Amino acid sequence: MEIRKAMEEFLQALKESSAYKDYKYQKERVKRVPGLSDRINEFRVKRFEFQNYQGEDLFEKVDEFERQYETFREEPMVREYLAAELEICRLVQEINDAIVELVDIDMEIM
Repeated sequence: MEIRKAMEEFLQALKESSAYKDYKYQKERVKRVPGLSDRINEFRVKRFEFQNYQGEDLFEKVDEFERQYETFREEPMVREYLAAELEICRLVQEINDAIVELVDIDMEIM
């Protein structure tokens, strides 16, 4: 089977997966609530900052972040969206890892 045709079939299967459908559904729900996408994006930015934070007061900053967003993350729509997003991100990562492992590209600089 030609690789491009197989890729198109794979992408179609991904679009039809329950993980992708749930993510798209949750994303549309969030879009219908004014300002919710902005709040989720703000949460993501702050979470990313903590994942890359190198300071000595990391635990204090994480505790503050957790307290600040605890109620927000408990909102059903936010919780369901973040769970769907995480599921699709993990699926994409798993696919990426499988491709990288199969191809076995030597990344050393010569």
